Amino acid sequence: MFSKGRLVAIGVGLFALVCLVATYDYSRGRVPQTNSPLVADVLTATVARECGRDATEIVARHLPPGIERAAAEKILATVGIVPPQPWFWTPAIENATTWTGDTLEALHTIKATAFGTNLLRIHLTFTDGKLQRLAAEVVCRFG
Repeated sequence: MFSKGRLVAIGVGLFALVCLVATYDYSRGRVPQTNSPLVADVLTATVARECGRDATEIVARHLPPGIERAAAEKILATVGIVPPQPWFWTPAIENATTWTGDTLEALHTIKATAFGTNLLRIHLTFTDGKLQRLAAEVVCRFG
């Protein structure tokens, strides 16, 4: 039969193996569920390790120059994901929109892992109610 110490060691070893597999699985992240075609296109074009990637071209397909301000706000309102529901960590979801005059800055979580999040940062500048300039990037936050 097994001694008490050996059973404890086997239990700790199995627990460590489960933790290792779960950590590896969630460090890669899952492709988030989203109803936003914008987020789906950005996730398709980027890799989890690409931090600081320029996404202006991808976002410009959904927010073309000259689009009305209300239409752009409507598209940005749909940007979001359904975060994963793991048992050992709570995903940090950040969605914020800030207006400064005619400039809008939107920051939306597009991917969440146990070790950080990928955010889509979009800067829009409007002139006479129409989109004049656009810049977008994928930003990573760890921790």
